[in-house]
Amino acid sequence: MNAIAANIPEHAVVSVLVIDLDGLNCIEASASGFSKSGCQILSERVDELRDTIGLRVEGLDKMIRGRVTSVSEGSAAVAFEFEDVEKREKRKEERRQVRIPAQVSDRRGGLVIRCIIVDASKSGCRLDARDLDLLPEDILLHISGLDLPVNGRIAWRSPGCAGVELLWQFSKSCEFKKAGLANPNGSAGAKGRGDDGDGTPVKKRRRGGAFGVERRSGE
Repeated sequence: MNAIAANIPEHAVVSVLVIDLDGLNCIEASASGFSKSGCQILSERVDELRDTIGLRVEGLDKMIRGRVTSVSEGSAAVAFEFEDVEKREKRKEERRQVRIPAQVSDRRGGLVIRCIIVDASKSGCRLDARDLDLLPEDILLHISGLDLPVNGRIAWRSPGCAGVELLWQFSKSCEFKKAGLANPNGSAGAKGRGDDGDGTPVKKRRRGGAFGVERRSGE
């Protein structure tokens, strides 16, 4: 997990995937200004995000849970939430009507079924598909746009549909620090406007895979 620290130059902008946990919508974005408490994300689609998100960063094998605290002109400030899920106050969650292509499989990936997510919340969703009765209780949900499968458990089944409890796995603060992302002297979003801190524009380019590091021109 330390590989990311060695590859991020000063003032770099990191390409990330962001998933809206309320509606399971996934967008590509850039992130900068990492600190131990948060970061800034940049995307033309940030207005599609609601309060709670998962941030997929290369170098971490789990997502970072965060909360969008403000949105302005294609950027959003994000505060990280590292506390254990068990300590969270349980509240009634709003279900959102969605239609998201996905795949569901057993934990070994031996049986894969194409499905549609037709409603979603932070902790669960409903799937529409044939042959869901062939799956075991413990499953993996492969959401369109997200390269990391989500652990799930089938809570109920009916002909052509099933309810799934989503068992999100988020990074703890110690894992985040080991990856070299937390700048103890920085503040979230300090360089979140796509510059290098002195107003110089950042020239963006992709480096391998679905997301990586964007470097300044000339580096």
